[in-house]
Amino acid sequence: MENNVKEQFQVSPSFLFFLIHSVQVGVGMLGFQRYIVKGGGHDAWISVIASGLAVSVLFWMCFYVLKRENTDVIQIHRLYFGKWIGNLFNIILCLYFFSFAITIYRTYIEVLQVWMFPRLTTWSISLIYLPLIYYIISGGFRVITGIAFFGVVLPLPLFFSLFYPLSLGEVNNILPILDHSFGELFTSFKTMTFSYLGFESILFFYPYIKNGPSSYKWGQAGLLFTTVLYTFLTIVTFVYFSQGQLLKTIWPTLTMAKIIEIPFIQRFEYVVISLWLLVVLPAICTTLWCSVRGMKRTFRGKSTIYLLVFILTLLALSIFFDNRKNIDLLNNTVSQIGTYVIYFYIPFLFIFSIIRSKIKGSKRTPEPQQEPQKKSESPSS
Repeated sequence: MENNVKEQFQVSPSFLFFLIHSVQVGVGMLGFQRYIVKGGGHDAWISVIASGLAVSVLFWMCFYVLKRENTDVIQIHRLYFGKWIGNLFNIILCLYFFSFAITIYRTYIEVLQVWMFPRLTTWSISLIYLPLIYYIISGGFRVITGIAFFGVVLPLPLFFSLFYPLSLGEVNNILPILDHSFGELFTSFKTMTFSYLGFESILFFYPYIKNGPSSYKWGQAGLLFTTVLYTFLTIVTFVYFSQGQLLKTIWPTLTMAKIIEIPFIQRFEYVVISLWLLVVLPAICTTLWCSVRGMKRTFRGKSTIYLLVFILTLLALSIFFDNRKNIDLLNNTVSQIGTYVIYFYIPFLFIFSIIRSKIKGSKRTPEPQQEPQKKSESPSS
């Protein structure tokens, strides 16, 4: 099957590094430590590494299927399961990516309302950000890739500020190592899943990567970079906070940024929150673009209509989830759905692809033709 995306709309393979990393790092990095410590305690950083390795294997499964068929998951569903069942899978994936977008968007608004603008309403903030999101997505995938590039490069210096709380921490907080059972570590492993979600968007935008098979190493590099950042942030947090303090801290990363003192900046966490828009924007735009493209490829029609519908729905749902309890419920629900998507759906698609290729290959293999036996000549008398 041939890739039907024109080269002028594609991006270089190296940009897959920024696309994969930017869609994984969102608002979850601001508060995931509080949730993973409930299972593995101070050993939860091991679960962070293990979860990153598992995601790397799942990414390889995605790439195996995409490389074999050389198209996106929309066409693969139709090819594997037929028109009706394939379209049903497409709709489910589109709704999943939209739920992912609304989770990131609403959680970031909550951060703004709690830390910076407690009197601003959700709809007033949405009037500022939703037109920007609409403009970026309507510009096409290359524009989204550019936002992903800047969303990785520009906020990167912020992570050097983590060395300050690290210098004030207590190393004994993470000792002794391997002090928890496998079951407790597995609990943190499952909880960490939400922070690593987003890499599966490669199933949608793979045709937009120029010379797709050569981009695999860049995707794995993006996953490795995400794993290293999450692991480092986890260790810094566990060193700085005790387990009792961490369980009562909703936004540990912002709390650590609050202690940083700079002569000309009184509240450094304001800088972090403001620049964090560049971090969450690529994740929102990429997942929303996946939903729009999926609906367009499934039902035809104009992309702008689907995008406008999703934007208005994003506004309505962001207003609906109006308190911490509902937002926390939204995060937990999407995290559970994402767990099923990456740990059950992706392996299922991978195994189905292998079985299908073997059955198809066996049907095409011609049976060896037997040569007619020659009659033995009788010896002359």
